[in-house]
Amino acid sequence: MKKVIKNNYKILIGIIIGIVIISVSIVYAESTMIDSEEVTYDNKESHGDYTNVQESIDELYERSGLHKEEWKETDLNGNDPVLKGDLIPVEIKPNGDVYYANKHSEWYNYSEKRWANAVILKTEKKGSYSEGQKIKEEDINGYFVWIPRYKYQVWHYNSENDAKEGSTLTNTDYATSTTQALGQARLINIEFENKDTKKSEVTNVKKDGDWLTHPAFTLGKKELSGIWVGKFETGGDANNVVVKPDVILWQYSIVKTFFEAGKKYNQTLDSHMMKNTEWGAVAYLSHSKYGIGNEIRINNNVGYKTGYSAASNTDQSSHRGTYGTDDKTTQPYNTPTGYLASTTGNISGIYDMSGGGHEYMAACIEGNPGDSGFTEEELENEMNIGYIDRYSKDSDETTYSKRILGDATGEMGPFYYYFDKDGSRRYHNSWYADYSGFVHSSSPWFSRGGYPDNGVLAGQFNFDGQFGGAGDHLSFRLVLSPSN
Repeated sequence: MKKVIKNNYKILIGIIIGIVIISVSIVYAESTMIDSEEVTYDNKESHGDYTNVQESIDELYERSGLHKEEWKETDLNGNDPVLKGDLIPVEIKPNGDVYYANKHSEWYNYSEKRWANAVILKTEKKGSYSEGQKIKEEDINGYFVWIPRYKYQVWHYNSENDAKEGSTLTNTDYATSTTQALGQARLINIEFENKDTKKSEVTNVKKDGDWLTHPAFTLGKKELSGIWVGKFETGGDANNVVVKPDVILWQYSIVKTFFEAGKKYNQTLDSHMMKNTEWGAVAYLSHSKYGIGNEIRINNNVGYKTGYSAASNTDQSSHRGTYGTDDKTTQPYNTPTGYLASTTGNISGIYDMSGGGHEYMAACIEGNPGDSGFTEEELENEMNIGYIDRYSKDSDETTYSKRILGDATGEMGPFYYYFDKDGSRRYHNSWYADYSGFVHSSSPWFSRGGYPDNGVLAGQFNFDGQFGGAGDHLSFRLVLSPSN
């Protein structure tokens, strides 16, 4: 009997020693691989579908029973970032340095206005980095920011009378008119809503105070936990699409060219050209307790470089505002001035939503492709499957009631028509006096954000109609919609 107990004791000691050895080996392997700048990885013998060292480490943790839980933010209600395919979670330091994030620690916190960021590497650099490593800027192809699924409380449901004569200001003093027009901006009430719960449908919204699941999180028949939005306007061209700071934005293309490039960018992640409702989702989150809660500062870089912000001493009080390319006029995204052009007021947010390029949206009057390059049949098909927002055939420049709830157009009223400093009359909304022109028959495509010289007219609540053809200043933004 004593011999059996002694043998069992030896077996138990052996098991404990074995576990210690395995644990130390895993920790040492992780430390060695992560710290190494020269590490390579061959997954030919792997039993999993892994593309880099970090995923292999995760497998070791899983098999050893030492697997660490990934960071989740309770407030997001299960809508934490969906990391699939080529997306690498990152933390961006205030100076712009990018580090591969440790998913097991707090790498984002929306309650603290720190939004989740991810990058996609250039093809030849995929699999080159692991947790904790600094990622070289030249190895990055695209930056993206996570917008979690949410519902919001509707505050301006009825915009039927917004464009009638009673809302027109005849005062020719632009300063007085702007002051009269403002005063409606407010924090938007937002609650993150799990995609598996019954959503608040638009058909149930009848009045101010009702709640609506934001339409940006429904793509065709697919319900999403969130979307990844290009951190910057799109640069490059049809042969080399990039989403990076301090690059010249892609201009001079028709809508269909932008649209097709968006679809082609990363089909695994369901990439596409940004829709008007998706712009609205970002704009509303920016003006909630989770975002900057104010107007985003204009990118007034007339060289059309991404990620810039107007210097504090520039005049942006009317049209035209101060613009230029020198560092006394405009500052890059990774500076205290640059942060003010972000949706969060810090480097974790989305840039270029005010000024920069005027961004075409995948949003159009039904049956009217304009000069976009689409046929009517192609346009209808994309609307039916959810990649282009549909607007009414009888839309006109001031038919704000034709809005889609959540698209940050008609809800930004009431609207006012008055003279700007340059002597021209324009429509302005009551949220920071941003320009407000609805789509109409000769300009059936929405564009957002404004131009670098727009001054007061530019902003995350700026909208206008365009003809769909190529032009200077006109660009677009990418969105990724992976399922989970």
